[in-house]
Amino acid sequence: MAGLTRYVIYRVLLALPTLLILLTVVFFVLRVIPGNPIVAMVGVKAPPEYVEQLIKEAGLDKPLYLQYFEYLAGVFTGNLGKSLIFGRREVIAEIMDRLPATVELALSAFVVSVFLGHVFGFLAAKYGGKVDAGVRIYAMVSYVLFIPFIGLALQLVFSVWLGLFPVAGRITPGFEPPRITGLYLVDSLLAGRIDSFLDALWHLALPSFTLGLVLSGVFVRLIRNNLVKTLGEEFISAYRAMGFRELSILWKAYRVAIVPTVTMMGLQLALLLQGAVLTETTFSWPGLGTLLLERIQYLDYTTVQGTVVIFVVIVVVMNIIVDVVNAILDPRVRRGL
Repeated sequence: MAGLTRYVIYRVLLALPTLLILLTVVFFVLRVIPGNPIVAMVGVKAPPEYVEQLIKEAGLDKPLYLQYFEYLAGVFTGNLGKSLIFGRREVIAEIMDRLPATVELALSAFVVSVFLGHVFGFLAAKYGGKVDAGVRIYAMVSYVLFIPFIGLALQLVFSVWLGLFPVAGRITPGFEPPRITGLYLVDSLLAGRIDSFLDALWHLALPSFTLGLVLSGVFVRLIRNNLVKTLGEEFISAYRAMGFRELSILWKAYRVAIVPTVTMMGLQLALLLQGAVLTETTFSWPGLGTLLLERIQYLDYTTVQGTVVIFVVIVVVMNIIVDVVNAILDPRVRRGL
């Protein structure tokens, strides 16, 4: 137990420089972008005195190094500042309004990608031949699909032509459940609103399938390769010699092959949050991705920085969790410390 605790502390300390580097890059890249957020908000015809007043209120008149240290101090104390536009709301409030939508989309897409990956990987390993070749082609094609393209194609077919799913949005106006967690599927069930649950699921279907489809190729190849390798092991031959049914043998091989995918699952879940930016834009999904793109257009430094901070923290935390899970499953990972 002491070894695991030491390993967790080591991984957290190792993640801090990565977090600092990413935050620094985001800060300076935003300052390099041409334009002034205050001018973008009030327009070029606004009185210069008014513009100067707003710049001072936003702290943009301070030296760059001072803005940088104030930014870092705010991040590490949980204060992400106020938006430069739209009523000067607290950035954390802006993020918390949108975060549940992104989390709901990412988790749903994760379930889709894992399901497709395991089903196709299992079929490829079981039947081989043409099925295996077809699955490998699917894995390669899905991995290189461009999310906006496949999203628009699915919208055209299933929303415009067939009318089976909504073109965009998260829920039909008037069907919103009482806000408890911000996750419509969860809140609908907690409030006993089956109509809201089904409507939210209906809106979630195409975006989650789009994102899950694109990322499922990784799981397909991983599951397929691990299963093929496991089925060639000596203990599988021993099971066959003892007269075990083929389905039972496949299940035992699958349980062994699934272990190495734990790491990839954690990393893919973190990547799903980044892929959600493109998916949200395509489907007008009101999450962090659309918030980020909206505020980049207005050069809203504080909101963009805060949103990126959340993405970075999630990715870093997911990497730490994956490493800790690996250390628990395989003690050799932490013995080097």
